[in-house]
Amino acid sequence: IPLRLVGSEMCIRDRCSGWGAWALPSQSHPSLLSCLWVPLHSLEICNCKLLDTDITYLSRSHHTTCLKKLDLSVNDLSYMIPGPLGTLLRAVSGTLQHLDLKHCWLKDAHLSALLPALCRCSHLSSLSLSDNPISSACLLSLLEHTMGLMELKQVLYPIPVDCCIYLHGVCRGPVNEDKLCQLQAEIQKQLQAMQQADMQWSPSTVFAYAAGAV
Repeated sequence: IPLRLVGSEMCIRDRCSGWGAWALPSQSHPSLLSCLWVPLHSLEICNCKLLDTDITYLSRSHHTTCLKKLDLSVNDLSYMIPGPLGTLLRAVSGTLQHLDLKHCWLKDAHLSALLPALCRCSHLSSLSLSDNPISSACLLSLLEHTMGLMELKQVLYPIPVDCCIYLHGVCRGPVNEDKLCQLQAEIQKQLQAMQQADMQWSPSTVFAYAAGAV
């Protein structure tokens, strides 16, 4: 059963019974998860003003045993690292395949602290970090540390803070194309050197950043 929460609206889709929707306060979703006896395979909780207690609840729930897709986009997760968010990633590390942390206010220190938990997700195949003010150096460190994730084939990374102007955590441009091209070339060089040419690292666009901020 995939479950999606956007703002205060929750939609649960069962592959057999179609769509159902309820309007509920975002703070209510932990208790809602407890009412779902069938473990979730897909969970999207976007723009819900998540609390650290919400993430802690999820990490202790039975849903972590089967979760393959986790989308926590447009939530401020900066104060949950490495604590609750790291604990959650370790809990789902045995099954997680897709992780989306777009526009989660993550900076270099946050991503670096999250790396040990992230590197335990051995089945991770796609990772999105769009719209986070992260530097080129931190992205290259991420590349180096995740080389052991053999199933990771797609990474969508933000335009680094040293290549553009960020306002309220969102890339507003203008983008220094020369610096961005240099970063892309270095990423491809490292992928080739580590025989991971089939791994795709792609930068987000300024337009994608703006859309994520709306």
